[in-house]
Amino acid sequence: MDIIEFIEKAIEKEKADKEKYQKMSEEAEDPEARMVFAQLARDEESHEKALRERLTALKMMKSL
Repeated sequence: MDIIEFIEKAIEKEKADKEKYQKMSEEAEDPEARMVFAQLARDEESHEKALRERLTALKMMKSL
């Protein structure tokens, strides 16, 4: 597996984790738990964005 494939898989994992935490936030009865899960979902979204930026940069470098 090359670095591009690795990052693509990592992006999919971040997306799945974000969805999982969003669902947990929606289902949590405790307000504090809801907030924690919502923050975790935002963290995963941030990770996904960073990985997408790296992926774009790598693809651009490979095309040169």
